[in-house]
Amino acid sequence: MSETSFLAAGMEYLAKSQDLRGTIERLVRLAANACGTDMGSLYLLDPTDNYLRPFALVNLPLEYTAGCSAVGLGEQCCGRAALHKMPWSVEDMRTDPLFSACRDAAAEAGIRAGFSVPVLDEDGDVLGTLASHFREPYRPDVYALERSRLFAQLIALALVRYRTNNLPSQAATLANQAAAD
Repeated sequence: MSETSFLAAGMEYLAKSQDLRGTIERLVRLAANACGTDMGSLYLLDPTDNYLRPFALVNLPLEYTAGCSAVGLGEQCCGRAALHKMPWSVEDMRTDPLFSACRDAAAEAGIRAGFSVPVLDEDGDVLGTLASHFREPYRPDVYALERSRLFAQLIALALVRYRTNNLPSQAATLANQAAAD
């Protein structure tokens, strides 16, 4: 399937979605599966403090996510992918000197490797990172990186739509909170 066909089919899938959050979670799962694993994540950038926080976690052990719940820009695999706006991989978390903060959590959870691609909006701003995780040392090939990049593009479109659709409910929540005060 060509890149154009893949994106067209993905955009059609997004347009039909009645549950955007569920759709985004399915895209994270499909992206991981396309790379040969059953573990994936989508972390979103919180612009108020420049930390990436989990939005969609697929089959990641609690030991891992508890140890990697907030990732700063430039930290770990996801933080580096977001900071540099390019894919970043950790072939073996047990030995990579740049992967120290979550090393214990990864070892306890049995996760050895991972790679992240940035999720960018149409202006090239970072929305978050899409990652695949592995139980054995792993280095992504060109196919895995390209597939993940395509899934990241679809996820970016879904996130923009998700945020747009949730603005009225967020505004109503804020208005209700203000009225209660």
